[in-house]
Amino acid sequence: MTSQSNPVQAALSIYRFLASLKFAVVLIALLAIVLGLGTFVESAYGTEAVKFGIWNTWWFTLLNALLAVSIFCAAAIRYPWKKHQTGFVITHIGLLVLLTGCLLSQRGGVDAQIPLLEGEQGGKAYEDSQHFTLRVEPKGLLAGRTQSRTEVGPILFRSGPFNWMEYGHQPARNSLPASQQINHRYWFPWGLVPRDSGLLFAADGIKLEILDFYADSTAALAPSVKLRLGSDTFAGTGERGMWMPVELSWQPDPLRATQMRHRASVGGGTVVFWKISSQAEGASFLAGTPDPALGYGEKGQLVLVASEQAHRFLLDDLIGKERFAIPGTDIFIAVTDFQANLSAVRLSVRRGQEGRDEEMVVLADLPEVTIHAPRAGVYGTLWVEHAAADSAERMQGKSRSRIDIVQAPGSLKPPADRAKKPLLTPDPSHALLYRRWQAPNAQSGLLPTDGSPVPAFAMPRAKLELRVDRFLPADKLELATLPLPFDKDKAASAKRRAAKVRLTVDGKSEEFWLAGIPIAPIDEPAGPAEQHTVEGLSRSVTINLLPDAIDIGFDVKLENFERRLDPGTSQASHFSSLVEFVSSNGKSLVNHPVTITMNAPVDFSDPLTGRSYRLFQESFMGPWLPGDELYERFTKDRQERPEKLEASVLTVNYDPGRGVKYAGCGLIVAGIFTMFYMRAYFFGPRKKQLGASSMAQSHSIEVSTSADLRRLIQTPNALSQTR
Repeated sequence: MTSQSNPVQAALSIYRFLASLKFAVVLIALLAIVLGLGTFVESAYGTEAVKFGIWNTWWFTLLNALLAVSIFCAAAIRYPWKKHQTGFVITHIGLLVLLTGCLLSQRGGVDAQIPLLEGEQGGKAYEDSQHFTLRVEPKGLLAGRTQSRTEVGPILFRSGPFNWMEYGHQPARNSLPASQQINHRYWFPWGLVPRDSGLLFAADGIKLEILDFYADSTAALAPSVKLRLGSDTFAGTGERGMWMPVELSWQPDPLRATQMRHRASVGGGTVVFWKISSQAEGASFLAGTPDPALGYGEKGQLVLVASEQAHRFLLDDLIGKERFAIPGTDIFIAVTDFQANLSAVRLSVRRGQEGRDEEMVVLADLPEVTIHAPRAGVYGTLWVEHAAADSAERMQGKSRSRIDIVQAPGSLKPPADRAKKPLLTPDPSHALLYRRWQAPNAQSGLLPTDGSPVPAFAMPRAKLELRVDRFLPADKLELATLPLPFDKDKAASAKRRAAKVRLTVDGKSEEFWLAGIPIAPIDEPAGPAEQHTVEGLSRSVTINLLPDAIDIGFDVKLENFERRLDPGTSQASHFSSLVEFVSSNGKSLVNHPVTITMNAPVDFSDPLTGRSYRLFQESFMGPWLPGDELYERFTKDRQERPEKLEASVLTVNYDPGRGVKYAGCGLIVAGIFTMFYMRAYFFGPRKKQLGASSMAQSHSIEVSTSADLRRLIQTPNALSQTR
């Protein structure tokens, strides 16, 4: 007998190991741990998160594949099978069929949403995943021709269910407010799951890179600042205190078309926000505070800053005075007009005796519209001590107290002499400066963006403080993209996806935030934040981020949506949709409309492909009333506008492995039944047959024994005679 070769022995050893009970027990234990972990992950983060982190990962697929190999080898190694092993074989075949059905469900299943307005119909179901598309249009003679445009995509994009900074990814500078808390999810290794970050597409001189991603976001105007004004020790409010939110963003100035500003009245005074574009003006903003020791006189104290040095004058002394030089400088000024009702002064500024005059207009109560003299290097402020307002007027915002907040270029550097103001130094970032005025005192400095408090207004019941919750710097008015915290119960149709993209066309690169086109009941053109165009040498490329859509083969028409509320609340206790299924040519596919409720799904098959879809009532949108933005958008093309508008969100489920899994479960049950109930009666092992000689010997013994017994019975005295 020849010995087997080493490769054959190794293959047989591996085969026996895969078929062993030890290997199967280890695999089953690992799968049990993973399934238990998946239950906790789904409970904490929702279905999409557990699909991303566990069910759709390569390693979970590998565990299932190894289990299938173990099951197959355990059955195959016992071939040829005996009749009493029939139940064992059926059970293992059922397990393999069940795993095959699970694989089909994982790879080809559909779980998507259809949002519908009452009276509208749709045949596209949107999944909770996205892709990019690129539209390439040539310039020149071919521009504008539809046939000259080319579409690139879909470019698949695996993003994951969370904002990327929650995986430990560092966001870009200034992409988040300083006070934004980042929730890192360290207890589960989300970062090990593959995501499509970095280079996503590169071909024909076009390169697409993904730098950051928000799974849910909101848009806000920039530059803007979100503040809180109040106190933790406000009398009568308990331990939590009282805080008033204040949000300021640039708005067009009706007085100066090129200026953007915003002001808001709050308890205790007014808060003003505007932008200054030079470091010299920023330094003058900090230095241009009054000196209470000088007093304010009747018309106010004028502060002129030149070469970062503040020069203070009583306006009463300057009116009617001839042109004079600011001490220590070659700058000459003269007051040419004063408007007491506006608390405004006009000055003529000249550098040197023979210099050119430059006009300044300084307003005490509207510092954001003050006209400075930047050519002469002079910046001014006017401080008027008005009659003090009583406590009631202060609470109504009628006080003349004011907090000026400006976005300035550069950053602040502490001076060597602590008695001096901090210095603005060149820096690509932006500084947030503030100046507080509550007569007779003023204070200026850097406004912390990390939520640290600074003094605000002194009120009768408390001393108010000012905190910055969010600062969005920008050099021009634009929409900024901000992340929203993760909410596992939020429907995919209610989320606003956004990706930070670097798109390169013919060597020209641009970085920008691109908002995903939302899942909406109607198709609308992409908005400014939802598409971006990069101009190349001879072409332009427009990029969009769209949800993955599936054509289900027929249309679902929402005839009526019903929503009932719990008595005395605004919480929905019941909502359902009355729908009709319509073919592509407009023909109804059902005899009468069907009702889909929260706990009663409806099954319907595509007449063309035979796919069986299951439709669930998931959620709803609205209601929207006339005047609401979404109401106006959704009804702009309707001739008749309803009193209110609601949308139903249906979930469409297609499971290609459902029948296979049912068959596998049936085989497993049949195999177990065969093993435990039919083995003793149908497939029990037979007794071994005796040989011919043994049978003959047994027969002769049996015959002789029977004859002796018969003789004893017939002659009862035989025994006594024998004795």
